[in-house]
Amino acid sequence: MPDTIEGDLEGLQEEAGAEFDDDGVPLNYGDVDAETTALDEGVGIVDRGPAWRLLRLAGPDAVPALVAAGAAEADVRSLLALAPGRGAALSFVGNEGEGGDESGGGATGAGTGGPAHATLHVMDGGLLIVAPATTAGRVADAAGASATRLDERCVLLTLIGPLAGDLLKSAGVVGVMEGDVGAHATFGFEGRPVVAARGGEIPEIREGVVNLVADEGVAGLLWAAMVAKGARECGTESVERVVERARARAR
Repeated sequence: MPDTIEGDLEGLQEEAGAEFDDDGVPLNYGDVDAETTALDEGVGIVDRGPAWRLLRLAGPDAVPALVAAGAAEADVRSLLALAPGRGAALSFVGNEGEGGDESGGGATGAGTGGPAHATLHVMDGGLLIVAPATTAGRVADAAGASATRLDERCVLLTLIGPLAGDLLKSAGVVGVMEGDVGAHATFGFEGRPVVAARGGEIPEIREGVVNLVADEGVAGLLWAAMVAKGARECGTESVERVVERARARAR
């Protein structure tokens, strides 16, 4: 990995010219057109913010909790049959109108009327779930003590673009983008584990999405390291533009 670069996440974003929403999520860095081009042709890095949640789910309550939150039981059982290191994207019905920040029509998480989407990663001893806040809350409520909120101490950063896999490889992380959605690997960064995972929770952007789940204590350093490797800082507005363009093509 690159050498350490000093700075906290919010401070680095401010230095890069971020315009923040009321929740502190960067909307843009002063040039949405250039940010959109990076997502289309290169690689951008996005702070996903509180509209998305990170959950750890383990134990026998996993199946009923996910089903209660709106996932199909057959899909859940197929997921749990996968080996660690793999995963899948699941749809959650009953969460209509809530699709996360970029996938759902804005950083507020307001959706477009369809089911919510989440990516679930099979790990030793349980699942790592990247999901919209309301969906994650429903899973956590159904699972009780079997669910742990990781976003209270971890940050979700996402690389998006056709060069995301190349950047990951240049950082020494291999095997993630070569796998299916949900494939993941853990690497060390500044003495902390970071999960790099192929994301599928934004259905309009299925290629070139890498989620980085990092301890908040090293999130700024990780952000700076990815920027030093060639990722452009991108806000949620540019991601929403890519999503809306994909929806328009599908109509």
